[in-house]
Amino acid sequence: MNTIENNSMKSARWPDFVIIGGGKSGTTSLDYYLGQHPDIFMCPRKEPNFFGYELNSEEDFIDDPSELKYYQMSVTNQKNYLDLFKDARNDQKVGEVSVTYLYHEKACQQIHHHIPEAKIIVILRQPTERLYSRFLHLARIEQLPTPNFSDCLDPKHTIWWTRNDLLKEGFFYKHLSKFYKVFDPESIKVFLFEDLKKDPDKLMHELFDFIGVDSTFQVDMSVKLNTSGFIKNKYYNQLFGESKGLIKTARLLLPDSAYARLKQHPIALKLKTRIREKNLHKPKLDENLKNDVNQIYKEDIKKLADLIKRDLTHWL
Repeated sequence: MNTIENNSMKSARWPDFVIIGGGKSGTTSLDYYLGQHPDIFMCPRKEPNFFGYELNSEEDFIDDPSELKYYQMSVTNQKNYLDLFKDARNDQKVGEVSVTYLYHEKACQQIHHHIPEAKIIVILRQPTERLYSRFLHLARIEQLPTPNFSDCLDPKHTIWWTRNDLLKEGFFYKHLSKFYKVFDPESIKVFLFEDLKKDPDKLMHELFDFIGVDSTFQVDMSVKLNTSGFIKNKYYNQLFGESKGLIKTARLLLPDSAYARLKQHPIALKLKTRIREKNLHKPKLDENLKNDVNQIYKEDIKKLADLIKRDLTHWL
C-alpha cells in the first residue's frame, strides 16, 4: 500500500455503531428507520459483513458452499469498506448492519480491533420463531434447505445444523456472550423483537438516545419490510421477486447511487411490499412443532436472560 493510500485510510471514517443481528429479528427495519434520521449516516450497503470475513480468503470456504457464497457477496477489503462511509458528514453518527457478526467467530475481535469504542446494537427474536421466519424467507427466495420446517428435528438433515443461518444462529447466549467479554457492557444495547412490535416509537427513541442523536425525531414506520412466505404465483415473482424482473432491470440500468435511493424511497418500498405480500402464503407454525424446537434452545435462553437481564420465560 502506498503512502497516499495509507494516509487516506488513516483519516477514513469508521462506524460509530454496528448492528450485529440477529437475523429475521427486525434489523432491516432498524436500518431503514435509522437512515431517516438527519444526524445518522447508515451504510448504503446492508450487510457488508466486513469484520466477519476480513481475515479470510475464498480458499477457506472451498468445502462450505453456503459460507463461500456469503464471502463472495461481502466487502472483504478495508479500503472498499471504508469507502462505503465516505459521504457521511463529520457531524453525523455512522452505522452499519451485518447480522453475520453475531455468530462469526472473528467478527467480535475484529470490530474491537478497528473500533474499540464502537456501540454494539442487538435485536433478538424468540429462536424458534426466528428460525421459522428464516425458513419462510428462504421459501420466498426459492432457496429452501429442505422441503419441510419439521426437517430441522431430523438428524439426517444435517444442513439445518451445519449452516450458520439456520439452527446455529439461534444460540444467542453463546454468540452474544463473546461481545460482553470484549466490549464494555455499557456499550452494548439489546432489544427484543417484541419490543419493536409492541412500541416501535419507544424503541427508536431509546436507540437514538443510545447512539447519541436527537431522540425526539419521529420515524416514518408506514412501510412494512422484509416480508416472507411461500410464493403463490411464479409469474408475479419473476417480475417482483428478489433480484428478478423489474428489480434486476433497475439495478442494471441505474447508477449505484440512484438505485440505492430508489430502493429506499418510501413509495417504491410500499409498492414492492404490497405486491410481494399479496403473492405470499404464510402458513402458521404448528405449536407442538414449536415446542419441540424450543427444547433445543431451552438452556441457552435461560443463560441469555441472565446475560441481558431480561425476563425471557415467555420464550420457553
